[in-house]
Amino acid sequence: MKRGGQAQGFTLIELLLALALGAMLALGAAELFDATQRSYRLSQGQARLQENGRFALAFLTEAVQPAGLSACEGLTPSFRSTLRGGTATAPPAPYNLAAGLGGYDGEEGEFSPSLQNSGLGLMAGALAPSSDVLVTRTLQEPGLRLVSAMPQASAVLFTEPPTDPEVFSPGALLVLSDCRRATLFQMQGAGVTGRRFRITRTRGAQPAPGNFTTELYFDGSPFEAGAMLQAASVKSFFIAPGAGVNNRDARPLALFQKGGGAAEELVEGIEDLQLRFAVDENGDGVPERYLTAGAVADFATVRAVEISVLATSVDVVGRDGDGILRRRFTTTVALRRHGS
Repeated sequence: MKRGGQAQGFTLIELLLALALGAMLALGAAELFDATQRSYRLSQGQARLQENGRFALAFLTEAVQPAGLSACEGLTPSFRSTLRGGTATAPPAPYNLAAGLGGYDGEEGEFSPSLQNSGLGLMAGALAPSSDVLVTRTLQEPGLRLVSAMPQASAVLFTEPPTDPEVFSPGALLVLSDCRRATLFQMQGAGVTGRRFRITRTRGAQPAPGNFTTELYFDGSPFEAGAMLQAASVKSFFIAPGAGVNNRDARPLALFQKGGGAAEELVEGIEDLQLRFAVDENGDGVPERYLTAGAVADFATVRAVEISVLATSVDVVGRDGDGILRRRFTTTVALRRHGS
């Protein structure tokens, strides 16, 4: 702007006003960006929380449904065991396949019943202190059928060839059943003889748990050709610190699974597992009430389990409390295998 032939710039007041307006616009833009980032983190956290809860329930449901011994032709086989540490009618605690489910009620670092002699290889001090432990006992499929009758109770077993030889490898726990009877034992050797698969067992403590006898039937009646042989799987599910860290370098809790080997992390961001077992107290096939694990007298009477997990967003995404989102997911799962 010109006045009297001379150029004139902005006044000090005009410059201050321009700076103030610029600062306000920049501050507004920064706040908008921050709000957008918070909204994005929150939506991501909510999605992760939902995913963690649903995955955890899916894993547990898949493990629970097939647990236990199958009813065969309308019959539930009488169960026997040759495993050391138990008797013919009472196998060692982890391997009681007549009870498809088991559980341990966590309370401030203590478990009911105690984990000390559970045989699961779990240390109470390494688990989330007030979370429960779920145990599933399952027969894996497909199984193998005997191709010839047993000439005597201690005879070698001959079956059709397995599709997955690793399932039937030395040390595996197997169940032989003909609908009327089922015997749990540990195999020590395997091989191929012509077109037949050969399974052997010995009496001894190695590998653990071992067999106290090699006799597979106790009533004088041999297992005939066509009897089914299946591998037994015992798994425990529990909550413990996971391997990863969140966006604040803290180790979130996670859902783990443990079989015969090392524990495997299944779902990160699961802080709690609570169980209630539906018990059939009068044997009519209909559960009368739900009990915690410590209150169940006989897990063979359990027909279903209520599973509740507390899922989190893992990362800090909000401003309330510690900033981690939490939500409880609950479902009830019925056992498919509990006889009839």
